[in-house]
Amino acid sequence: MTMKNHFAIALTIGIALLLLGCLERKEHITVKADATVVIQADFSTDSINELLEGDALPSIQAGWLAEDSVEEDDKGKKTFRISALAIFPPNVELPRNYAAFDDMNPDLYLQFPTTLKIEQRDDGTYYHFHRKYERRSWANLETLKKQLLNDPLKELEGKGIEDLAKNDRSKLLKAFVDFESAKLITFARKAFLEVLPDLPQDSWLNVHQSMNQFKNEVNYDRLLTLMEIPDKEERDEAIEEEAEQWELATINRLRKALREHCYLGGSQIKTFMQRYNWHSRYYKITEDLGDDTFEITVEMPGQIVASNADSVKGNEATWKFDGTQIRDRDLELMVTSRLFQ
Repeated sequence: MTMKNHFAIALTIGIALLLLGCLERKEHITVKADATVVIQADFSTDSINELLEGDALPSIQAGWLAEDSVEEDDKGKKTFRISALAIFPPNVELPRNYAAFDDMNPDLYLQFPTTLKIEQRDDGTYYHFHRKYERRSWANLETLKKQLLNDPLKELEGKGIEDLAKNDRSKLLKAFVDFESAKLITFARKAFLEVLPDLPQDSWLNVHQSMNQFKNEVNYDRLLTLMEIPDKEERDEAIEEEAEQWELATINRLRKALREHCYLGGSQIKTFMQRYNWHSRYYKITEDLGDDTFEITVEMPGQIVASNADSVKGNEATWKFDGTQIRDRDLELMVTSRLFQ
């Protein structure tokens, strides 16, 4: 996957803010008395991009029986769905993510290691189901976002980009570019520490300075002119073309800075960019997860005797939460049942 240019997001402010979709995630997990586990997973959204991009979802390539569908109501609104089923025999490891078997970076995605333990006691058989949604690092960039974007975004509240005065558009655009630049430098710094931990500090500082200078070369007048194109399709096309040019320019500037200040060759730059891409994608996935909703129901054999579920009905325990609850903290789902002898 090629590096996603962060300035591209700033160039498409209107689209980025107005076309965000949310993903509804539902799972019904059935634990059988013989320790077979059946997982029925259903995902729905009004934005097809939520299914095609971001976090991995169940697929045939990941060993699921998966089916895609589209529903349209009488007003023309479309709902995109994925319905998937997987059966795990006793003593088979349960999934910890939805990555395909051949995915080179399964650690990018939402991690939810899941276990089932069975314990024999004098008064029956106990089934201990446990799933942990592992925390996603988020706070550092969220703090930057608040610092750089909070005030400008207030100007946009309840308005479209076209409703803003030119001066307000300029301030908003500059704020987004500043934030995207901060993200770029954050991801580059992480990659630097992983790939080049022994280089002296000033090598990194020179790369940092070079990328800051690059931010100052943004042609705001041109961007504002593109944002004023009256025809939406033409405007979006022009902005997308500009974004692609910035993508190439960003890659070239970062590569150039690494060669000049860190004396890296081709293979080292490739390794650096792979780690940069990883951190960039990790952030994007974490950001997208924020507006996802989760409803996890676990059906246990016998009688539920303990759980931390939001609700318990009969032998079913259900948890409901959203993606913000797994930012910077783990979330555990635990339920225990007893099957009488």
